[in-house]
Amino acid sequence: MVDFGSLASDPATGCAADPRSGLDALAQAGFSVTEVASIRGMVCRIDELPETDCGGAPPAKEYWSYWRAESGDAEWTYSTVGGSDARPEAGDVEGWSFGDGSAPPGLAPADVAVAETAEPVEDQGGSFTWLFAVAALAVIGGLVIWRLRRERRA
Repeated sequence: MVDFGSLASDPATGCAADPRSGLDALAQAGFSVTEVASIRGMVCRIDELPETDCGGAPPAKEYWSYWRAESGDAEWTYSTVGGSDARPEAGDVEGWSFGDGSAPPGLAPADVAVAETAEPVEDQGGSFTWLFAVAALAVIGGLVIWRLRRERRA
């Protein structure tokens, strides 16, 4: 879940199937992530917020803090490792909060989990991929038939 703090009015949630890291969970959940160029794994922007240069470390007064909760936890815990080093387990809840780092995300971990099970994940374009594949196979099949007919005439 992402709590944009003063950057946007509502927090956003998403779900990750089998993330390799906290940053991967964020990306799989549908958020765009821009890392700080000079510090591997430090998040500069989520969904292009805040509008800032990502060359150096963000100011300490406002940054993306990373929070975690294991399955069944009632409260967030400030992560002692960065998003690129975290290894989420099935059922864990990941949270990002923009601010001074003192406040966890605005939704409790259990509320995030409930929101994710209640809202089905929308199709992310898989139908278009299948349509393209079927069209490509139809073209290939047509070319094969055309060539076979051409060879029979010759």
